[in-house]
Amino acid sequence: MSTVILGVNSAYHESSACLLKDGRILSAVEEERFNRVKHAKRSRVDNPDELPWASIEFVLAHAGVSPVDVDHVGFSLDPELRLAANRGLAEPGIAAGDFGTPEGEETFARHVRRAGSLLSERFAKAEIHFLEHHLCHAASALFPSRHERAAVLCVDGIGEQASTWLGLGEGNTLTNLDKIDYPSSLGFVWEKISEHLGFDTYSGPGKLMGYACTTDPIGESSAIDYAERFRQVIRLTARGFEVDNRVMRFRTPDFSGLEPLFGPRRLGVVDRYEEASIAAGLQTVTEEVLVHLARILHAKTGAKALCMAGGVALNCVANARILRETPFESLHVESAANDAGTAIGAAAVLWCQVLRNTSRPQLDHSYLGPEHGEAEIERALRAAGLPAQKPDDIAADCARLILDGQVVAWFQGRLEFGPRALGNRSILADPSRFDMRTRLNAKVKERESFRPFAPSVLVEDVGMHLSAPSDLDAAEYMLLALPVRDLRAAQQIPAVVQENGITRIATSRAHVVRESANPLYARLLREVRSRCGLGMVLNTSFNISEPIVCTPEHALCTFAKSRMDALAIGPFLVRRP
Repeated sequence: MSTVILGVNSAYHESSACLLKDGRILSAVEEERFNRVKHAKRSRVDNPDELPWASIEFVLAHAGVSPVDVDHVGFSLDPELRLAANRGLAEPGIAAGDFGTPEGEETFARHVRRAGSLLSERFAKAEIHFLEHHLCHAASALFPSRHERAAVLCVDGIGEQASTWLGLGEGNTLTNLDKIDYPSSLGFVWEKISEHLGFDTYSGPGKLMGYACTTDPIGESSAIDYAERFRQVIRLTARGFEVDNRVMRFRTPDFSGLEPLFGPRRLGVVDRYEEASIAAGLQTVTEEVLVHLARILHAKTGAKALCMAGGVALNCVANARILRETPFESLHVESAANDAGTAIGAAAVLWCQVLRNTSRPQLDHSYLGPEHGEAEIERALRAAGLPAQKPDDIAADCARLILDGQVVAWFQGRLEFGPRALGNRSILADPSRFDMRTRLNAKVKERESFRPFAPSVLVEDVGMHLSAPSDLDAAEYMLLALPVRDLRAAQQIPAVVQENGITRIATSRAHVVRESANPLYARLLREVRSRCGLGMVLNTSFNISEPIVCTPEHALCTFAKSRMDALAIGPFLVRRP
């Protein structure tokens, strides 16, 4: 008899769902791909019960199961643990009824419980489990990985009370070794500094990471070392780190503690040297903290492998430094390291630790979302009134277009799970063109000029231009910044190289492609290689100020309003007149 487990995340943001059947992860998807709201929703005390119903319905339909077939539902937060840890906190300046106030925490717990009630109504035969948030993060990193024994590090904003979780995974068991609690939160530092510099709380940290690499932490006057200023706020300790919340004032709109260190709060993004130096200071200290945490974990566990999750684990530059400067030989980072991944983690915790099964729900790719057939795509093309060709070899045609300098949208196969487009919902271009980065940022993606782009490269071609470590696991999810081999290599792929102002080393956030994980995309890269000698393309997510496209209709709409030259959607090729 089959065991069907549903994992759900909607506590804060990045709402998502995952379905596991008999120990196999069949599907996982983020709600933002359906509701077209970035991060699915904002984090509020009154909306944890805003469940990802579209995601839930998809994972059920994909598996061919009905609600009565579901045996267990895991929700990736424990409301009672959160309430007990936060009810008595008293921080000056918090708005009445918000997080951190007694009434706000009661409201939050009530809405999480209501989420459980709604799930119980929908899945009448299922047992509902509220699970510790960071245990779900840890499970999402360990259990789908190839490592039977690994240290596990989760770093984000907050779960119930912890911001950082250190543990050991052995077989199907996760053991917590230590936790660092709020207000010592590296994730919240990135959110608050993002706001201070004029970025959005949710999308800002990712932008700030790219901004940080454009310069060093030394300010415009050469008299201010912003890394040193951050070290006054974020201090290393024997257990890991601590954050001075008298300066950060996380749960308030008060930036006065930051202003003596980093100047007045910016009310909009200001693209200039001083702001980039502040970002570089934060990046420098973040790397120091993460390397320090990894060394502590290695000393505690002696493990050869490290598995990571949590929003801070999306920092590909810090990940590379961990692999380079700590004793760990292998690094696995969950593709949806942010809160979306806790849906996988919740299902995996139930299968491995609650039900005590001996098998593990392993994954070697992130293609877990919806897929659309040829007939469905053809109907969408007719409805949009877009003429399309059906070439004999779509990969070969697109390779030719890319090397001719055209920008090609690529919509194929199952949607990726996580914030990175990994060759199924991507915009592709030639990485060898000096003007391509500027063109894509200004005219296609319509975003800040400092934002970098990544290359997709065949695993066998990585070493041609990049210095690759022995373990490329994290690079398969675009979560490892690799050094460019030399100046000549950097000049050959300028559109996907980021000159790191902190280390003075040119790097590239590579997406390493294995044929077994994505055969069609690998064939496109081989077609590119047959024409220019290198199996590499510039790869950025298929979206413009919106979540990554999910359906053929999304793809056609985004293509129609863009300045892209062509769209490869299933077997069809649409050319802009």
